[in-house]
Amino acid sequence: MIHKVEAGAGLNWLSGGWKAFTKSGLALIGMGIVAIILIAILVFIPLIGVLLVPIVANFFYAGVLLGLREQATGGSLRFDHLFSAFKAGDKLVHIAIVAVVSLLGSLLSQALQGSLAGNLLGFLVSLSFSALTFFAIPLVLFRNQDAVSALKWSLNGVLANIPAVIVFWILMIIIGFLAILPIGLGLIVALPVFVGAAYEAYAEVFGDAELDPNTPAAPQPPLAPPPPPVA
Repeated sequence: MIHKVEAGAGLNWLSGGWKAFTKSGLALIGMGIVAIILIAILVFIPLIGVLLVPIVANFFYAGVLLGLREQATGGSLRFDHLFSAFKAGDKLVHIAIVAVVSLLGSLLSQALQGSLAGNLLGFLVSLSFSALTFFAIPLVLFRNQDAVSALKWSLNGVLANIPAVIVFWILMIIIGFLAILPIGLGLIVALPVFVGAAYEAYAEVFGDAELDPNTPAAPQPPLAPPPPPVA
């Protein structure tokens, strides 16, 4: 079931991301540095390297989400969570499909750019694909959704909470811009907070364990998948 939240929920999501960072900041920073190094190496692979980057990045993102949910359910986020999504069994294919959809959206958006109308259309395409994929990976991981269902529910979740999602994206842009100013060093903190906030957004909208719950929640067993959403 999709929960409809207030526009100010975007601040709650960032609060959850910050709480995750204050508790597991060193692990998150280490994950980020290693992920960036490995992704940078992929770029140098001829022909396919550039295409592999966003796909592998999504697997790293999924791994961090697994760690964040373990933290939210009373466990600990560990550095090795970064690679845990590569061992996700039958979910591997669905994570990969979501990653490919995200890649296609990026390529299509870039292909449309070049004129005022093209730039506007490309921006709309980028927003549409962002809505399709925003909640998709956590839905695959924690709700056992196949890729198509996860993309559908992600879009529904965004559409049901457009004010909150817009506020959140605007805050991310502002914080990201400020983080870049000091030679990009602020991204060391900002990026882990953003990933934590993305998990918190999923948890609040789809009713999973939150990193910074607004109300006390009953303890949940680590990584126990909640029931799938129903129409």
